[in-house]
Amino acid sequence: MFAITRAMRPLSSLSVRVAYASTAASPPPLPSSAATYDPEEDPQLAAMGYPKLSTASRQTRGPYGWWDMQERVQFGEPVPENDDIQSMWAPDVHKIKPFSAFSQLILALSGVATFAGVVYFIQAPPPALPRAYPYEGLVKELSGTDDALFAARPDSANVIEE
Repeated sequence: MFAITRAMRPLSSLSVRVAYASTAASPPPLPSSAATYDPEEDPQLAAMGYPKLSTASRQTRGPYGWWDMQERVQFGEPVPENDDIQSMWAPDVHKIKPFSAFSQLILALSGVATFAGVVYFIQAPPPALPRAYPYEGLVKELSGTDDALFAARPDSANVIEE
């Protein structure tokens, strides 16, 4: 009814491994570093032909087109002296100004405070009175003294005003 041709057959795992190994065996070409040091700026590095390294963080680089996509570097790219500050694992580079971040934080906190205030003022009163105790709040029974500091809530606290 229907014949499977060679083009329709799935590749075997061996042919996939051979194809992958053939592409991964040749390393990518070394990057050409066009920027070198100016002889007047740094004559020793300019005489050696040492490439001028970027001082920008790798977090500002685009996410695609790198040999090492996690670190955003090319194969053979020289490692700068302050690599720990420029790497992808360094503290984040923020594009927002501190004043703008502070004003947005204040705006968010004021929104939360406004919501909390509205909820506080519109909440319904409790449906029952709190528990009260006779004999002036059981002051003698709880502490053995006449000091009102040790009393529980007395009955007189539950008087409803009309």
